[in-house]
This record gives sequence, structure tokens and C-alpha cells, in this order.
Amino acid sequence: MLPFSPLALVALVAGVLYGVLALTLWTLLRRRHPTLPLALWVGGALLAGLALAVLGLHALLPPWLGRALAFHGLVGACVLRTLALRQELGWPLQPQRAAAAWVLAGALHHLAALWPVVQPQLALSALLLVVAALVLARHAVALGQVLGEVLGARIGHGLAAAEGLLALSIALRTAAAIAGWVPPGGDGGPWDLALAVTLAVVTALAGNLGYLGLVLGRSRAAERGAVEAQWADRLRREAAEDRAASLRDLLQQRDVLAAERNHLLELLAHEIRQPLHNASGALQAARAVLDEPRHDGLPQAAERLQRAQGVLADVRSVLDNTLAAANLLGGGDALYMPDTPLMPLIQQALGDLPDAQRRLVRVHWHALPDTAELEAGLVRLALRNLLRNAFSHGGPAVSVLIQCELQAQPPAMVLSVIDDGVGPPPNWQAAPAFGSARLPGRRPSSRGLGLRIVRGVMARHGGSLSLQPRQPHGLVARLVFPQQAAAVAA
Repeated sequence: MLPFSPLALVALVAGVLYGVLALTLWTLLRRRHPTLPLALWVGGALLAGLALAVLGLHALLPPWLGRALAFHGLVGACVLRTLALRQELGWPLQPQRAAAAWVLAGALHHLAALWPVVQPQLALSALLLVVAALVLARHAVALGQVLGEVLGARIGHGLAAAEGLLALSIALRTAAAIAGWVPPGGDGGPWDLALAVTLAVVTALAGNLGYLGLVLGRSRAAERGAVEAQWADRLRREAAEDRAASLRDLLQQRDVLAAERNHLLELLAHEIRQPLHNASGALQAARAVLDEPRHDGLPQAAERLQRAQGVLADVRSVLDNTLAAANLLGGGDALYMPDTPLMPLIQQALGDLPDAQRRLVRVHWHALPDTAELEAGLVRLALRNLLRNAFSHGGPAVSVLIQCELQAQPPAMVLSVIDDGVGPPPNWQAAPAFGSARLPGRRPSSRGLGLRIVRGVMARHGGSLSLQPRQPHGLVARLVFPQQAAAVAA
């Protein structure tokens, strides 16, 4: 039977445990983790297990060989595992410095072995082992802080605590040996055996399992970072798609507005050129009549001047409509609609008509308030267009009625223009809204421009325009103006 002491047996079992755990760690992580840091850590763990096994078998080896191999193995184990943690941290490995530190520690150990007194040898060897363990503990704490999560920090601090406990036990055991409480290489009793068993189990488990926990925490942190990066990329892509969609909508709106403005400009050029030519002809004819020596040409000149005045009034109406259409196209802001007196507004709209047409218009009031919430300039333009539309489609003998009334539900003021003329032609259609596409190649026409203006004015007021046939003949145009103040009062 071999002369194994209890401490030697504990050291041998701890060495075997270190080796088994190191090989298990390699089997679990060799396909999931970078090879270099894993190989360094497993190599350090195997070297620590070999050093402990040598301590367990030192009775079978020469005294100068067994303790030297164990010391070199323990220092080398700390050096290799420190390099593994530096690789995990992304710090430079500096293998030359690590090898130099390992060689220097071995040289100091051999120099101390030459001293005839045992106490300085034990003190220097213990100091070197404590320094190596503390350096390893410092790197474990740094790696736990880099992981940034609670679990990773706890594992890093646990690994550091195990190495610190190992350093403390080495220091206490050495101090006890120097003080003569225990023999330098012998058994110190039950408490020494219990301490050795505890250290063997704690350092073997905490070292390898702690590194496994650090690696898994590192992998989870990397996975979480990848998920966060994926979500950030997805959010950036969605934001870019939203901006692109907004830009497409803005470009489409710009194209629609540009096409509508071009249409209005074409209409303005087409509708004004011919009336101005007719007005110029009428004025030239009146000038020619006045230049004649006869005295009976004054009525004819007055008739031609009146005709020219009517043509110029038409030109002014076209200009007003075109400018109002451009204003309605570009006006995206809310209208300012104060309480506006209705009677002066209607009188101003009637004043825009020729005298002959003005005499054919009647105004009927039915429970009409003095004021209403509307924009006077736009409503005057809309009312003028409805009156001109009634005279243009109603025929020469048409009469027009302006009727004002209040609507209870929903609260609104209704302004109706009713004529008893022949009405619009059978194939007549209501004007399209602003921004609608116009067929390419069609000649610009002013037909329906007045009603388009009216629809735009009512849209800006939040109201509506309705056109209905009147029995037995004629047309009814109703303007519905919502009244917010009346709605709040109700």
C-alpha cells in the first residue's frame, strides 16, 4: 500500500477533478465558442490539475522535483487562464510578458530553494502564488463588469472570490508553517484536512463552472446585442420607408397642384384673349361711329361701349375666378370666419352684376340672423358665380331668387340661389373637384369653373354645395354653412 497522507490523497482527487471538469468544459464549448480563449482556459485548468496530482504523488517523486513541478504548474495555470480572460475581454494578450513572468517566478522559486532556511522558501513561493491568483481574480472581475448584466457580474465576482480564497488559504497555510504550528509539508490535523478538501472542491468547481457561466453570459449578451441591432435596423428601415412614402405623397401632390395651376394658366390665357379682342373691336367700332360726321351715331356708339363694358366685366370675372382658384389650391390654412353681416354681403354680390340682371334678382329672408360665421370675400365670389351661372343657363327671361334660412340640425345657415329658367342642358355634369386629373390633349375650357370655385369655397368653410332641378323648370343651388357658435349653444 502506498504511503499517501490524507492531504496527498485530497490533492490527487482535486487534480483528477480539475482534469475531468476541464475536459467537460472543452466538450461543451468547442463548437460554440472561439477556440483560442477556450484552449487557454482548458489548458490552464489541466495544468492546475496536473500540479495538484503531482502534489498528491510527491511521496513517489524526489523532494526537489515534486514541489518544483507543482509550483510551476500552479503558476502556469494562473498565467494561461489569465490570458484566456484577456482574450475574452478583448485586451492584448502580451504572451511575451506572460512567459517572462512565468519564467521569473520559476527562477525566484529555484533561488529560494537554495536557501538553507525553510521559512524564506515557503514565504517567497506563497507570495508568488498569491500574486498569480490575485491577477487572475482581477481579470475575472473585469470580465464580469464588461458583460454588464447582473448574472455575469455575479459569476465574475464569484470566480474572483474563489481565486481570492485560494490566495488567502495559501497565505494562512504558509504563515502557520512559518510559525511552526504545522509542519511545512505535513498534515496539520483535521482542520487542515477540511480546509484542503474545501479548497479543492471550491476552486475546481468555481473555476471551470465560473468560466462556463461567463462564456454563456457573453453569448447571451452578444445575442441580445444582435437582437437590439436587428430591431434598430428594422426601425431605421421602417422610418426610411415612411419618409419615402411621405416624399412620394408630397411629389404626387406637387404634380397634381402643378397640373392644376398649368390648367388654370391655360384657361386664363384662352378665356381672356378672345374677350379682350372683342372688347377692342367694340371700342374701335364706337370710335369709328364717333368719328363720322353724322349726329345720329351716338346711340350706336353707346351700345357698343356698353357691350365693351360687359365684355370687360366678363374678363374681370374670369380673372377673379382664376385667382380665387389658385388661392384655393394653395390655401391649406384654416379660414378666419368671424361673424359677418349678411345683408351688406348680399348687396355687394348683387352690385357685381350688370344693371339689367340686378333688376331680375329678388331676396327673400326667412328668420335670417343679422350675422353668420363665414369669410366675406370668398362667399361673395361664390354667390356671384351662382348668380352668373343662373343667368347664363336660365335664358333671357329668367328671374332669380336669393333665399336665406336657418337649419336646426345640424346647425347651419342655408343660402339658396333659385332660378326659373330653362335649366342646364341634359348632358350637363357638375364640375369636378380641384386636383382631379384632366384628360391629356383636351382644350382648356371655362365650363364649370365657377361651380368649381363655389365647391372650393364651401370646402374651405366645411360646408357643401348641392344642385337640384326645380319643378317645373329651373335650378336650385344650395350653400350650407355650418355654424359652430350655434352648435355650441345648442
